[in-house]
Amino acid sequence: MNPTLSDFMDVMSDSFSAEAEVEAGVRFRELEEWSSMQALMVIAAVDEHFGVTLPEKEFRKAQTFKDLYELTISLTQNV
Repeated sequence: MNPTLSDFMDVMSDSFSAEAEVEAGVRFRELEEWSSMQALMVIAAVDEHFGVTLPEKEFRKAQTFKDLYELTISLTQNV
């Protein structure tokens, strides 16, 4: 069963500080706390919770949290 957008956003919220605006349409790279370490935390959270590894090329193309969700869904369907 694929995760819902709500499930995915809960995982993303847990990966950021409480002050961060973590919503589907937000461009995550524009968040104040975004860094290479934060990127690794997001990649690790997706791997841990959804069992897929986000490929670097596709990860770099993603702009919003919804883009990351859609990428995650596409990868879970290929597993």
